[in-house]
Amino acid sequence: MTLRLTGAAHRAFDGRPPAPADPYLVRIYSDMAQLYGTVFDQERFERANRNTFSDLARGLLDALPPQPDPFDLVVVASDVPDFEPRVSGVSYLTDALPGTPPGFALCDQGDAAPYTALRLAGQYAADGRAGRALVAVMDQTTTPANPGPPRQGEDARDGAAALLLSADGPGAPIGVRQYGGLTRADAHALLGEALPGGLGSLFVGGGLDPELVAVPSGVTVESAPGEFPCSGVWALLAERVPDLAGQRRPVVLADYVPQGTDEEKGGELCFCVVDFGAAAA
Repeated sequence: MTLRLTGAAHRAFDGRPPAPADPYLVRIYSDMAQLYGTVFDQERFERANRNTFSDLARGLLDALPPQPDPFDLVVVASDVPDFEPRVSGVSYLTDALPGTPPGFALCDQGDAAPYTALRLAGQYAADGRAGRALVAVMDQTTTPANPGPPRQGEDARDGAAALLLSADGPGAPIGVRQYGGLTRADAHALLGEALPGGLGSLFVGGGLDPELVAVPSGVTVESAPGEFPCSGVWALLAERVPDLAGQRRPVVLADYVPQGTDEEKGGELCFCVVDFGAAAA
């Protein structure tokens, strides 16, 4: 059974009003830093946005139209775990969505996490266990260790994307593929070879250079905003769903996640085809 994309949303989140960091979290991260032989930067933590995954999930639901029908599955995908260990974005969504769906989180896969989440949701649907699913993708700038740009800085924002999926009814069929053991050059070549016929748009993450992908003429190519490394390509999709649906052509979203040096061929290519040309009304 193929999952279909029935809706999408993306929201950006600024920081909370200034407030002292929770002493409990400061103690936890100070102890962890000492354990790993580094130093916890409390000053940077004080300036951080401190939006939890539950905060991002709440904002996502506000950005979506009302969802009266029950859900069967929730998957939260992120590069790193929530900085706040006492709350759960998955549990928040499970309680907030109709049907009280089971849910779980995926992280520590870099920006490949959303693609893995979609594959897992698709397997649940194929097994007859998920007629409706929500995949939420989180970009959180508040981390206990220095995350490096663009996940830090005075102007850094958090971001989150929601993908509404259904095994029955209207929507555009989706398919996901992931290939490991690739150099960056390998990934660009393989992506160009795998693009479907009649492609309308290609959205790529920061790990890919669109100029190095062999794209047929007439295809619109866009790079995701760097401030949202994990949710950026899904933000492009969410912003353009009405136009893309009207064009009725396939759309590809792709990311390359380095997992070693090019000599080690440790990188992973992930891409998702959303076939608006085969969308059911």
